Amino acid sequence: MLDQFHRVRVFVFRRAGAAFEYLVVRHAPVIESFWTPVTGLMRPEESIFQAAVRNVGELIGLNAPRQMVDLELATHIQVGHLEEVDWSVGYHAGETRSDLRPASDLADVRWLDFDNSYRNLDLEEDRRSIMRLHFTLRSAG
Repeated sequence: MLDQFHRVRVFVFRRAGAAFEYLVVRHAPVIESFWTPVTGLMRPEESIFQAAVRNVGELIGLNAPRQMVDLELATHIQVGHLEEVDWSVGYHAGETRSDLRPASDLADVRWLDFDNSYRNLDLEEDRRSIMRLHFTLRSAG
């Protein structure tokens, strides 16, 4: 029997003038960590969007997205009898420059432009997701 759990990978973004900035986080300890989007487990009763809002609130202190974007990307990873399903979503944080309240297990939090975000993300799946989000946002105007 296959045991399965679901995670959300949340690409928080905001408009910065004519461009967009994306939030990347680094978990402690820094030596074993790399830059990622906000990630977290989904609870059985949650939708993808509910899990995204809860995890963003818990990890960086934002609670009210202006918009959510379903990136329609799911990644499946199976190791033995365990399967992880990761769902990628965009989370519009708005244009405010409000202070973030990072959780204690985060070593660093940064807003980066698209090029720097793309280069700093370690996983190919994350680079694919942020590219899809970025070009979706650009095409929407």
